[in-house]
Amino acid sequence: MNFVDNLYSQGPIAPICQIKEHLAIWSEARWIGFEAELIEPIPRSSQFVIDLIAIAGVGILAPIGTIASQLIPQLQVSANELFHARFFVLDDIEAQLWQLSNMARFAPRGGQAGVNLFTPVYDPWLATTTFWVLGGAGDKDARVGCTNIGGAILGQARVGFFGYRYILKQEPDIYPDPKNPGKRISIHPNARYLPAQGW
Repeated sequence: MNFVDNLYSQGPIAPICQIKEHLAIWSEARWIGFEAELIEPIPRSSQFVIDLIAIAGVGILAPIGTIASQLIPQLQVSANELFHARFFVLDDIEAQLWQLSNMARFAPRGGQAGVNLFTPVYDPWLATTTFWVLGGAGDKDARVGCTNIGGAILGQARVGFFGYRYILKQEPDIYPDPKNPGKRISIHPNARYLPAQGW
């Protein structure tokens, strides 16, 4: 297996493939083959800065108050689209990410890590905040929640996102399965493997 090698590389976010390259993405407990048809950058911009207080409709966020995970419409993608993103916060909060029907991300057994104002101090490129949202069967929408980690009441709890959007074409089962010669699979022999969902 030839895995995508720059998943969490320090440095500016970069595309994981080029147009017409093949990917095998782990989703729905199996590898699914795709070909990249379009890659579009999503730069840091006001349209991708989300106020969790406004989305949750809570008005303010008290010290040590929390906002449960909220579905973020800007992170939803259509079938056969992939959003490859990093995120940051603009207020004194710690933001947490959930995917796959509220599966906590960045969560070893001991707890769930979050992103706060100090994250860029230790990770200037925000590489450790990298995540993917794959559209199509099996809900992959991203949800974000937060905790007010400061001592003041907050009127905003803003989280921003940037990265790349890929339009993918799912490949048919036309390639020979190296493990079972009589079977056909959707994964091109030169595909790069992306363990993006639920690995």
